[in-house]
Amino acid sequence: MLMEEISESSSQAKRISKENVRTTLRFIGWLLIVAGLVVLILEFKDIINAQIDYYVHPVQDVPEVKVAEQKEDITSQLKDDQKIVFVDQEFGLFIPKIKANAAVISNVDPYSYNIYMEALEKGIAHAKGTSLPNQSGNVFLFAHSAVNFYDSKKLNVYFYLLSKLEKGDKVYVSYKGVIYKYKVLSTRFVMPSEVKYLGDYMEKDTLTLMSCWPAGTNLKRTIVTAVRD
Repeated sequence: MLMEEISESSSQAKRISKENVRTTLRFIGWLLIVAGLVVLILEFKDIINAQIDYYVHPVQDVPEVKVAEQKEDITSQLKDDQKIVFVDQEFGLFIPKIKANAAVISNVDPYSYNIYMEALEKGIAHAKGTSLPNQSGNVFLFAHSAVNFYDSKKLNVYFYLLSKLEKGDKVYVSYKGVIYKYKVLSTRFVMPSEVKYLGDYMEKDTLTLMSCWPAGTNLKRTIVTAVRD
């Protein structure tokens, strides 16, 4: 009788032990899932915020564009009835639809990682060897659309929504106090190895904008081609 009681107690203890193990494993599993979600949110929070703002507060048009007397970014308070100023009158880019308003760093070597990463901490990069806005040819600008949550505070990620641009959308470039107006001709997605867009490939004066796509990855490149209006 005593042996049976001992055996039953031992079996019960084993069942309790197994249940405790299963409970612990379930807790660890849920903890890992929650931790993973937190990491994903931190990783892509700027992209998520940009997407939400794009749909909740869309910009239909801009009635007037002028050069700012002081460097200031008013895109966070952008309204349809406001005048828009450039953050840099020497060389600046403004795209109303995606609320991109940034300084442009000229003559940046697109093939030198250290050089262009340093430039992208300050703004959007103009590819060395391509035209400047006051010249004929193709002006090539590039910036980040996707980096991790740490680098997004270090780098200026103005092109999260570059892929949203469509034919007819307006793009403005300020260069040495003169405003150049462009209209988007096309938006396409290409492999990172394709570099023909750096050169001239149209008879008209063009502006090419490039960034990574999809946002949060480095799989392809978004190429937006705009023609001077």
